[in-house]
Amino acid sequence: MEGMIHMKKFLLILICLIMTGCNVKYNVNIDEGLKVSENIIVEGDDELYDTYYKTSRNKVLKNFLDMYNNDLEQNGYKYELVKGEYPYIKINKNYNNVLEYLDNSKMFNGYFDKINYNENGNIIKIETEGFNPNISDDPERFYVHNVDIAIKCSYKVLNHNASRVDEKTNTYHYILENGTEDFKILLEFDSSRKFNPYLKTIITIIISLLIIVLVWIIIYFLNRKKKI
Repeated sequence: MEGMIHMKKFLLILICLIMTGCNVKYNVNIDEGLKVSENIIVEGDDELYDTYYKTSRNKVLKNFLDMYNNDLEQNGYKYELVKGEYPYIKINKNYNNVLEYLDNSKMFNGYFDKINYNENGNIIKIETEGFNPNISDDPERFYVHNVDIAIKCSYKVLNHNASRVDEKTNTYHYILENGTEDFKILLEFDSSRKFNPYLKTIITIIISLLIIVLVWIIIYFLNRKKKI
């Protein structure tokens, strides 16, 4: 029962962070060995600072952490307030594998009714169902505001429904905006095939060299034919 209470309290923390005029970068890194790191970056926007609190940016975020640091720690999260002109909160947690992450991530379990995990040999498929945008009891005050869910994968991705893809880093961005009602995450990858950021460059170089050699051969034979 105590664990369930901490889970609900932590989920409420995430609701406050993500829905009260904040810009949230939610980063998930699926590393080699299928280990997962979860990193949440929270930046307040002008509406948060000017409308809700009327105080300094550093103090707003510090007060928030002071209120909830015990719950963050009890859920195994490390946190840090990075101060400055544009302060932000960093929240981190590491997992031993993908399934452990999906079972324990309060972010995923808070916003979706069901998370499907299918492992067929080396193929791993993650797919969410039943998005709940209004998990707060006060949806008029709390609203989704610019959440960028970025999943970086160390393996070859076979299928996805990301809003955009950074091909250099193999990062898949799922953008959640205010008013989103039908939101779904799909990611399927092959854990036996590591992502190679230089593969396309290598292929391009090889093709270019082959074309050069082919052109040289054609020119050589054309010149030889003329001499004959």
